[in-house]
Amino acid sequence: MTKKPERSRREPTSDRQLLVRDSAGRRNPFLRGMVTHDLVERGLSFDDAYAIAQAVRDALRDRAEVDTRELRQLIDRQLERSLGPEGARRLLRTDATQLRVVYHGQEQPFSRGLLARSLYAGGLDLDRAYALVAALEEELRHDRSGAIRSDEIARRAGDLLEREEGVDAAGRYRLMRQVHRLPRPLVIYIGGASGTGKSTLSLELAPLLRIYRVNATDTIRQVMRMVFSPAILPDLHRSSFEATAAWESAGEDRRLATGDAGRQQLVGSFDEQAARVLVGVRAVVERAVAERMSILVEGVHLVPGLIPFPDLEGSVYQIPLLLTTFGEEVHRSRVLSRSRTTGRRPERYLRHFEAIRQIHQHLAQLAETHETPLLDTSDFEAAVPRALRLVTDALQQRLPALARAVQTPVSREAPTLLLAVDGMPDRPLRALGGRTPLEAARTPTLDRLAAEGQCGLADPVAPGVVPDTAAGTLALLGQSPFAMKRGPVEALGSGLELAAGDIALRGNFATLDERGWVVDRRAGRIREGGEELASALDRLPLPGGLYDDVEIRVRRTTEHRLSVVLRGEGLSSSIEGSDPGDGAPPGPPLAPRPRDPEDEAAGQTAQILALFEQEARRVLGDHPVNRRRRERGEPPASCVLTRGAGRLHRLLPLEEGGRPLRLTCISGDRTVLGLAAWLEAATVSSTAMTANLDTDLAAKFAAAARALASSDLVLLHVKGADIAAHDRRPDLKVEFLERVDRELAALLERWDGPLRIAVAADHATLAEVGQHAADPLPVLLWGVGVVADEVQTFDERRAAGGSLRRFPLQMLLSRLFELA
Repeated sequence: MTKKPERSRREPTSDRQLLVRDSAGRRNPFLRGMVTHDLVERGLSFDDAYAIAQAVRDALRDRAEVDTRELRQLIDRQLERSLGPEGARRLLRTDATQLRVVYHGQEQPFSRGLLARSLYAGGLDLDRAYALVAALEEELRHDRSGAIRSDEIARRAGDLLEREEGVDAAGRYRLMRQVHRLPRPLVIYIGGASGTGKSTLSLELAPLLRIYRVNATDTIRQVMRMVFSPAILPDLHRSSFEATAAWESAGEDRRLATGDAGRQQLVGSFDEQAARVLVGVRAVVERAVAERMSILVEGVHLVPGLIPFPDLEGSVYQIPLLLTTFGEEVHRSRVLSRSRTTGRRPERYLRHFEAIRQIHQHLAQLAETHETPLLDTSDFEAAVPRALRLVTDALQQRLPALARAVQTPVSREAPTLLLAVDGMPDRPLRALGGRTPLEAARTPTLDRLAAEGQCGLADPVAPGVVPDTAAGTLALLGQSPFAMKRGPVEALGSGLELAAGDIALRGNFATLDERGWVVDRRAGRIREGGEELASALDRLPLPGGLYDDVEIRVRRTTEHRLSVVLRGEGLSSSIEGSDPGDGAPPGPPLAPRPRDPEDEAAGQTAQILALFEQEARRVLGDHPVNRRRRERGEPPASCVLTRGAGRLHRLLPLEEGGRPLRLTCISGDRTVLGLAAWLEAATVSSTAMTANLDTDLAAKFAAAARALASSDLVLLHVKGADIAAHDRRPDLKVEFLERVDRELAALLERWDGPLRIAVAADHATLAEVGQHAADPLPVLLWGVGVVADEVQTFDERRAAGGSLRRFPLQMLLSRLFELA
């Protein structure tokens, strides 16, 4: 067994940054942690893996650069030296008893490294994290073999942490697993003088915190420089450590003025520049708030006292950190080493190093005054877990309820019914005497629940953004409405299996006139014969033998809707389809096209789609189904219109209190059923449960009652109100809402036991124009743990005065379980 070297006896290696050059010529820093992780994944213990990684680094101590081939050879030699030839060969063998993890329905190998990084994200030291993962793996192997659900592993990890490290450590881990589902976006500010490690730390922290947007103040400053000339804002056009008024120039030799006067001039000019740049930083934060997107901002301009922005505290969680490097020589060596990784010439930074240190001291003093946490990065390996600990501690202080909730399983005693009435909200209509359909409908059950519960308004995407069913359903299920394009959602609903690289689009059967113009985007909402038409297009070869290596799959989903999947090498989802959309002026279908004309892969993909649509028109033109439709005076399905190109993406698991929710979805809409299935929900449907006005509501509500007996959350989706509005029939929309209310009353009469109900929609559909709208949605929460507010009637106008106020629809489930 190779003994792990003690870290305290290691010689510092921060003076020289070793770079690894790959086959494409790209250079990246050598990281012991990455080598350690790779060896652990191959079956080595953490101590042995770390010792070998350190031995490799020591062997390269005097080198500035190494290529990947040589690095692999050196690692293999160290393995043989430490473990012997047979021991090294064993690492390459497949372990027949390897644990398998079920994640989103797919089996994957158990990853020690991924789980260790998850514990590490909760503030645990990486060595201790690997030790606990090893202990957990032994437990899992002892208890069972084969596949185990990822949420079960997370639960066991939390329990192990609680036993071994205490309640606080377990709470931090469980909280970090929910950081992407906070009630408000999270903004982390990482400030510090040049060379303190802001960019490096930010790139380490962001994936651990599941933050996928990192903004640098240098970039913001550069954008502002393009807008404001030096004559207007001269402070923007200097580096943070170059204050013109503070320098005495002598040709190319520029030295900082001596004494307090020089320092004050430097600091004053720096503060002025920071104040200018923070105007742009605020705009970035406000954008994050509007998009409900957590972000990380890093840069020298994040001056304590100027950030966080106090007036934004009600809409965003802001956590500032200030990096310091108190050792001056370590700081100087950082400036030298980053010149090799970033391409910045070090001479300029070294010439102004005295000014950089002055700004460093100034920022540290401000941090002390404004109680901003300081993080010393002299030992960078220790800085990451300390930064994570600071973030989790701040979140626990601001969200004590969430911190407590993540240590307690969600109650299984009161199941929840989420009633999603597709297209329910509307605007006042002259045909209904200035009332909305919801106001005009007789809904005593919904009104009673409103009087006994809480109401509010929810934005499915963002204020002013018109959603579709996919975006609204994603938000209802606690996902980002931007998580997936409509094309792959439609493919999920159709039952097509998507592979990496597949491009999926949403398609419509549509009707063209003799000129080739679109006269009906839905081909009369075709039902009979739709499957036969889709089968005729499935795997349709393209003309002239072109693109024989591309396979095109077509599957019918709901009524006139289709899923179209392009499968082949080098395809791109950055394309626009042929659908002109509702409300477009009369004309032919659009030509599929790349979003960027310079994107060759997108251009080729658009050409493939155009050829498919051309062939589809030929096949559909004289198809027997369409001949029969013409004979009956029905609009033929004479072409395919496409839109919503995208690839399949992972969704966040449905959890509350750190524990998975058992979900059942009841619907006749394949889009909704497909999304729920992708979240590992049980799905219930039948031929009687249509996605139209003729759906069997009694059957749907009866199925919901049965599902509530064994599920934590039952999504009951009904679409008739949306269909009536699209057909511009407000009278039918009123009638359908009244039917829903009666069936809800029947369910409540039959139900015996605790229950929670949420009533919402995925989007508004306007019966006057037949289109979706960006209007906020009325929301109702009722049942166990929900205290009544002042609202007495459930409709768009009155819900606005409820205690839930206005919030993103994505937070609906969290709001419900928080109240409960």
